[in-house]
Amino acid sequence: MKESLEEKNAEPVIIPSFIYKIWKTRIKENFNLDIENDILEVLIKTYYVRSTWKWQRAYKNIVDIMVSKGFSQKESINYARSIINIFDTYGIKESR
Repeated sequence: MKESLEEKNAEPVIIPSFIYKIWKTRIKENFNLDIENDILEVLIKTYYVRSTWKWQRAYKNIVDIMVSKGFSQKESINYARSIINIFDTYGIKESR
């Protein structure tokens, strides 16, 4: 799962642990969503990857995570679609 986001990069994406707390807080404040850490990790890494297919890979990874946790395929697809739409459309106001 994590390798698919990093395997296309020459440099691996390394995220300091405090970034997770910042993003989780901003997502909660701006969109009133509580996202689990494994899905948040996919979203953060996707945000910093320079690739044209990054959101499609993130969508697939989120669906896989949700299905592995016992959610139905349909619920997982709807959830992933809504999360990716928020990130792709609005993004997170973060300095790169």
